Amino acid sequence: MYFEATLAEKARKFFRLVLGRAAYPPRDITIEITTRCGRGCAVCFRGPLGVAPADMPRETFLKVLAAVREGYGGGGPRYLNFVGLGEPFCHPQLAEFLRLAAERFPGTELNLSTGLVPFDREGFAALVRGRVINRLSVSLDGPEPGGNFHSFSEEARANLEFLAGLKKSEPGFKIRVQTLITSRAAVLAAARLAAGAGADELQLMRVDLHAFAGTPPVTRPGFAEERSIVAEASALAASLGLRCRNNNAYNFFMDLASGFDRRCLISDDHIFVNAQGDALPCFFLRDVKSGNLASQPLAALTAGREKFYGRQAGLCRACDIYKRRHAGGPA
Repeated sequence: MYFEATLAEKARKFFRLVLGRAAYPPRDITIEITTRCGRGCAVCFRGPLGVAPADMPRETFLKVLAAVREGYGGGGPRYLNFVGLGEPFCHPQLAEFLRLAAERFPGTELNLSTGLVPFDREGFAALVRGRVINRLSVSLDGPEPGGNFHSFSEEARANLEFLAGLKKSEPGFKIRVQTLITSRAAVLAAARLAAGAGADELQLMRVDLHAFAGTPPVTRPGFAEERSIVAEASALAASLGLRCRNNNAYNFFMDLASGFDRRCLISDDHIFVNAQGDALPCFFLRDVKSGNLASQPLAALTAGREKFYGRQAGLCRACDIYKRRHAGGPA
């Protein structure tokens, strides 16, 4: 969440990345409560990574929350994100989990990511009105049905319209639309849909295909075209009253901190907790574990998190989700 950070926080992040240090306690924590999803998008990483459908058990979730709370001395992280290689609304205990997290971390911003299919409208509205959820991030890759990306549907459209109405009655609730940079037309259409839904922010995400090992189901725009799309979408978003952000364009200091794409920009202050409670660097590196929060304290992860800096050159060479340039060269 670099964009919301203060100048002092950005400075500390810079030095952590340069020195290969891990923030303790981590500022940004993601919990993958499920790896189930019925949409079958061709670009989903579950297939090539061999991720089986699974729900995080309630007992595991409570242990993870307890470890985080203890690590913060009774407090909590700035952000707690519910996202991963699954649709959170597929977990039968989602609402209960969110309420449990809100009770334990009243000062933490809870962010839920969804593709809006399935989506429990009334249950979600109750969470918003109860001040449980701070922000909903909606994955939306254009208004066309079908295709290999996050496909659109009339169900998704109806749920967007519902969110627009909810936003009017609950203006403090934030909506972020995140869209893959698949084509100029799709990105611009997603910006317009985001504005129509009352979104506050448009997040432009690079299409990353390295999990498919040379046989991706889709292609992506070249680097120059991608940057042109980002520029045009940013201008359109501004005209529609939306903030527009992109994880591949920060500033010179973050370029320097990353060693110009040699270090991942989330290495220092983020952990990803999978459905089994394992702490990973990110959703992709399923076998790179710094510990398990269902059985270990948060502090026990620090050594493994810092050791990861030395492994990135090999493990992350082909990934460019957070890099300034495309992996493998300037194209």
